[in-house]
Parts: sequence; C-alpha cells; structure tokens
Amino acid sequence: MPGITVAPHYCYLMQTLQGVPIRQARLVISGLTAGAANSVPHGLPATPVSIAYNPGASGLWGETQPPDATNVYITVGAGGATSGSALVNY
Repeated sequence: MPGITVAPHYCYLMQTLQGVPIRQARLVISGLTAGAANSVPHGLPATPVSIAYNPGASGLWGETQPPDATNVYITVGAGGATSGSALVNY
C-alpha cells in the first residue's frame, strides 16, 4: 500500500494590519488511512498557525492534534475521504 503523499502549492504572502507576514500554502494530500489517525508531513519551512481542511467527497476529516514543525494530524472517520487538500497559514 502506498504511503501518504503531499504536494505543496505555495500561494500567497500576506501581512496582517499590524505588519506581521503570513504565508499561505495549499497542500494536496492523498493516501490517508480511513478510520484512523494520520500523521501527514507538511514539508513547510515553519509550523502552521491555522489550517482549513478540505476533504474529498465523502468528508469525515478531523484534526487529531495541533500541527507541529513537521506534521499536520488528520483523523479520517470510517468510510471517510482518503484524499483532499488543506489551506495552511504559516
């Protein structure tokens, strides 16, 4: 069985009203295991500060724990989507 694959697409560089830079990337994720918690290596140069998950058609994604410097953590419900994307601010 192939492992989890992640293809980052770097989208934007923005800044807050206070001048703090925020980078944004879209991660295209596939190979997740349904009915389980998955550690997904994000490959970003910094720890994500916020994530909007966009699972495939059957949905059922949840965040297992907050992201860290190397991974985002997605739990896929039984029968849930094993691929989708995530919009990440870091």
